[in-house]
Amino acid sequence: MRVKKKSIKTLSDAEKAMKTVGVYNDVQEVMAEKTLFQVLEIDDVSSAAANIIKQVAISRGSDAVVNQNVIVNNVEKSTVLLPGTVRELKLISEELKKQPFGLPEVGDKIFQILRADKPLGEFSIMGVLNVTPDSFSDGGDYFSEKDASQRFEEIKKEGADIIDVGAESSRPGSARLDVQEELNRLERVFPLFKKTSIAISIDTYKSKVAEVALSKGATIVNDISALRTDKEMIDVIRNYDSKVVLMHMKGLPETMQQEPYYDDVMIEIGEFFEERIEFCLSNGIGEDKIILDPGIGFGKRQVDNLIILSKLEEFTSYGFPILIGTSRKSFIGRITGDEATERLDGSLASAIYSYLKGASIFRVHDVRQTRNALSVISTILEEE
Repeated sequence: MRVKKKSIKTLSDAEKAMKTVGVYNDVQEVMAEKTLFQVLEIDDVSSAAANIIKQVAISRGSDAVVNQNVIVNNVEKSTVLLPGTVRELKLISEELKKQPFGLPEVGDKIFQILRADKPLGEFSIMGVLNVTPDSFSDGGDYFSEKDASQRFEEIKKEGADIIDVGAESSRPGSARLDVQEELNRLERVFPLFKKTSIAISIDTYKSKVAEVALSKGATIVNDISALRTDKEMIDVIRNYDSKVVLMHMKGLPETMQQEPYYDDVMIEIGEFFEERIEFCLSNGIGEDKIILDPGIGFGKRQVDNLIILSKLEEFTSYGFPILIGTSRKSFIGRITGDEATERLDGSLASAIYSYLKGASIFRVHDVRQTRNALSVISTILEEE
């Protein structure tokens, strides 16, 4: 008899393992759920609610980690760590829905997180086209109509699923453009929008620019302010039924890298996403239209960027696609010492890592290389 480790990372992996063993079909799902272990964190829990969560968890074969003073009711709030198999967490979720102190909502959220925990699958490559004179990596390269059109076609041929077109640089310290100047720069590429079958994203935070781009054939608005700068942007997105990328940015491009600070970068971005998601849903934007971007390099220190990437899977619990933009960013240069145009290897490494952590849309300069790298890793994972 041999004993070895078995790699089971997702429910899909677990279900395959059940079939290999020869488990009865009618119990495969239940048994698969018993093999996958997770830990959930619940914040801002009252002492009474924390006690109930712990007792419910114990009754369902698990346990819960709470503040030491909860048991004697000597603390007002506690964070709760809830470990368990998927099966145990589902049972806990169902029981919490019957309890007081706001716990039915906690039960619903646990179930939503478990439902959103899908195996790694398809990915989309978003190729960058900057028609700007001052972007951090390729500023000026595609500023003329001829160069922009040529690069547009190259991005398509290299295998992009989306082309993200922007006319205003958002690099740290960059100046803001007025609406007319931004539109003037985009005029040279607008005719290309309806001549392609792949999706076009407009990188802008101005509603008038977005409206024109959407009328020309764009179907995604990539707003670095997450609809906070222009109050009319939400109406434009709803009227055109477009998708929207909600990106986290602390401050403005002019000042965002002037000593940014977070007590806990993951909590702050998470709270930001929750507020922006609710804003969109309450204003008529469909769930299938929302994409989340944690904003690597936008008001972030080096340590913040690395923490976001290392814990990226936490954002998948919201159930929306995660877009990641690490391509050629300065955090890579601080590690490797390379200039922006020489950061391909670091860009590919961060893209692959982000994919493994749950990202599904990759905003990149090097389209072909990123697609090839992710195709290899996704194919390997299919055989696990």
